[in-house]
Amino acid sequence: MTTPTRATLEKGLKSDQKLVKAATQIAKDLTAKAYDISALAEALGFALSSPDMEERVAGTNLLSAVLIALPQDLLQERQLEFLSTFYMDRLRDHHNVMPAIIDGIDALVHMKALPRAQIPQILQSFFEHTTCQSQTRSDRTKLFHIFQYLTENFQDELQAMAGDFVYGLINSIDGERDPRNLDIIFSFMPEFLSTYPLLHLAEEMFEIFACYFPIDFNPSKQDPAAITRDELSIKLTNCLVANNEFAEGTVVLAIEKLESELLVAKLDSIELLHQAAVKFPPSVLEPHFDQIWQALKTETFPGNDNEEILKASLKALSALLERAAHIPDISHSYQSSILGVILPHLSDVNQRLFHPATGIALVCVSGDAPYAADKILNSFLLKLQAADASSEQRIKIYYIVSQVYKLSALRGSLQKLDTTIRESVQDDVIASLRLIEQEEFDAKKEDLELQKAALSVLNESAPLLSEKQRALIYKALVQLVSHPSIDIDFTTLTVSLGALQPVEVQSNFIDVCVRNFEIFSTFVKRKIYTNLLPLMPQIAFTQRILDLVMTQTFNDTTAEPVRLLALEALNKLLLLEDQRFIVDLQQESNLLHKLIELGQKTEGLSMQSLEQIAGALSRITQQLPLSEQSAIVSEYLPGLNLSQSADLYITKGLLGYLHKDITLDDHFERLLTDLTQLSLNSDNEQLRVIAHHLLCSMVNKMESNPANLSKVKKITEQLKVAIKKGDVRAVEILAWVGKGLVVAGFDEAADVVGDLSDLLKHPSLSTAAALGFDIIAAEYPELDLPVVKFLYKQKLFHTIMGKMGSKLANYCVHHLKAFVYVLKATPQAVIKLNIEQLGPLLFKSLEEHNEAQSLCIALGICEKFVAQQDTYFQGHLAHLIPSCLELSKYKAQHTMQVRIAALQLLYDVTKYPTFVLLPHKVDVTLALAAALDDPKRLVRNTAVKARNAWYLVGAPSPN
Repeated sequence: MTTPTRATLEKGLKSDQKLVKAATQIAKDLTAKAYDISALAEALGFALSSPDMEERVAGTNLLSAVLIALPQDLLQERQLEFLSTFYMDRLRDHHNVMPAIIDGIDALVHMKALPRAQIPQILQSFFEHTTCQSQTRSDRTKLFHIFQYLTENFQDELQAMAGDFVYGLINSIDGERDPRNLDIIFSFMPEFLSTYPLLHLAEEMFEIFACYFPIDFNPSKQDPAAITRDELSIKLTNCLVANNEFAEGTVVLAIEKLESELLVAKLDSIELLHQAAVKFPPSVLEPHFDQIWQALKTETFPGNDNEEILKASLKALSALLERAAHIPDISHSYQSSILGVILPHLSDVNQRLFHPATGIALVCVSGDAPYAADKILNSFLLKLQAADASSEQRIKIYYIVSQVYKLSALRGSLQKLDTTIRESVQDDVIASLRLIEQEEFDAKKEDLELQKAALSVLNESAPLLSEKQRALIYKALVQLVSHPSIDIDFTTLTVSLGALQPVEVQSNFIDVCVRNFEIFSTFVKRKIYTNLLPLMPQIAFTQRILDLVMTQTFNDTTAEPVRLLALEALNKLLLLEDQRFIVDLQQESNLLHKLIELGQKTEGLSMQSLEQIAGALSRITQQLPLSEQSAIVSEYLPGLNLSQSADLYITKGLLGYLHKDITLDDHFERLLTDLTQLSLNSDNEQLRVIAHHLLCSMVNKMESNPANLSKVKKITEQLKVAIKKGDVRAVEILAWVGKGLVVAGFDEAADVVGDLSDLLKHPSLSTAAALGFDIIAAEYPELDLPVVKFLYKQKLFHTIMGKMGSKLANYCVHHLKAFVYVLKATPQAVIKLNIEQLGPLLFKSLEEHNEAQSLCIALGICEKFVAQQDTYFQGHLAHLIPSCLELSKYKAQHTMQVRIAALQLLYDVTKYPTFVLLPHKVDVTLALAAALDDPKRLVRNTAVKARNAWYLVGAPSPN
């Protein structure tokens, strides 16, 4: 193939569309080595050197378009030298040619074989013959991308240009106002500023960025990829702290703008100081510290009314002190300046400056803990030792002291604190804690608050406590735990001391509690369990605490209330410990057998104790291997009589969370029959709930074989017989069986759903049938349903629609109620797909004024769609709004939850376009007046919000 003829090239230059087509074809030919690019340049010479400016533009555009379309590794070094020389010469051309030249240079600098020495020459020519700011916005964007690419990939060559490149870059950026271009500049310049020497141009470079601070612009709402002000501000800040030579200018700039009345300017200035503290070395910032501290002191001491400014200022000060902490001379100089101001105000907790002073004090500790903490603790100690120190003052001081200890520990400086000062502080704290040992101690709220504050200090200072101090603390803890009416949590302290001094804690606290356990009241026994169980993971105490729990649980002489406490403690223990501990415990003590024997043979056990036994059995069984779970079921299940309460609870414990792979086929029919009969005949609602859950779980986990399905079928037939006799309980049992089938995805679930739907018109069982659908659809976290069919909720919805669709058209109130219960569990996406069919039913359910639960569900479903400004609901506001107004009124059947949900929905409706709301505005605002006088405060609050929103519909937007 030969070089394109002049006629062909002229044809390609006639329009942009033809130029792109020609460039694409030429690029393909060059890639295929059909001819050389020099031949193309020669053939295109008539246009490139034409006296007609428009022809030169078109020719250069074609050549640049070809270069852009070529692979970056195609052209050789000699060809690229030739082309770069051509483009450098063209930089002298008319400004209309510049866009094409910029495109060509952009393509050239990305070519892999371009001699690196050409880069400085291209840039020198560009800086000499044209300027960036004289180009259009889009061309400036391309140039800034070129500069970014070059600074990242040609560092040595650009540094060889010395000040020429930096000066050229300054002139290119100077005056840029487009936020999108500034975003590019602020993104790549921090790296450039931190790696390239700025020579004598550092001040000029800083001023280029300083003129933009603080950023002030509002992005276009129509721009889908708009740059936010905050994003641009962060990037600008990174530029201003990118070079150590900017330190003085940055501090001056930040302090100057900090005086602004604008909140955003203040926050930007404080963040600039924060980043300066993080990025600049302390040695660079030290000369400017007094300026920074004076500026931040204005915002923190006595403190700014704006919490955001105060928080940002303390953050900046913290960064400054933390960076300096590694250089003692600088750190101590900083700390002396700050502490000299705040320490005098730490001596009186009632002073207005006490609170801001403590905030700054904690910041000082986070920077240089040993230096600052000693001085702060000493100031507090002087106040604590004063004769006029009240409990209220001590409480405030103790909580701050605990923070000082905590921050010191985080900095690894706890052991470095002055021994004399900290021991004196701790002595005072322990003396406050020991007030409880006095006979005249009055357990008032303020006195208990002092104990809690004292414990907060001891929690953090546990590693520093002396032997003498610990001995006093143990006595106080024993007094606290044995007090007949006070209940204060000190487990953090005992856990810390247990890890540090296990022998002492064992003899001075645990042994004392265990030795006197029998004589304590139930209230005290509960506290002992609460404080001992967290110590279980520490091996030194495990057996001692376990012995106490087991003895109190299984001792024949243990009173029922005490046994219940022990069983609760055992369950907490099983929750706290890992699988290995539980398995070992079962193997060593045969705990399951003991619990089953306890439940069956102990007279007078309460339902609460049986519930605790069931919980413990369940937690143990879950952790055992499948083989052991199967063996346990085979051993114990045949001997359990489910008509006995104890045996039913034991069955719940063994089967409630049994692994789904363990078959119960040998016991399945008996269990189904016994549980069904129990539920039908028992008047104890707790036992019936257990039976329902077990039935549901067993049906869900059963193997799908004809034998099991036949057994389930037999039970459902028995239930139908009872239902024909009008037995409401049979309807509830049928729903629970149906739930297990539905979740597992059994086809037989459809039959149960059909039976329930048929009952919705029954004169006496319709309410129970509607509630049956709630049982099937609702979530029960305490229910074990391990077999979950994929998309079972969608299948349930379609099954219901198939069974009830024709009946729903008649708007029977119980059909609507059952339908709403099902919709509650249906994914919103499914409802949305069927909204044309479901919408009228939802509106009708609101008009029927059903009971509160179904009304709240229907309102909640509607609100989800309205909040998303769904178009279907927009077209049916005439149905929705009157129903909500009616439900928002105070009536006996309209509970507070219904009224709030209706008002919230009316509020969300105001998010729709104004033109659809205006026809309803007057009616709604007048009707909502009644809700403003509702007897319930929460309803009135929602009514005010909704009425205000409606009142503002159509109002002009504020400027």
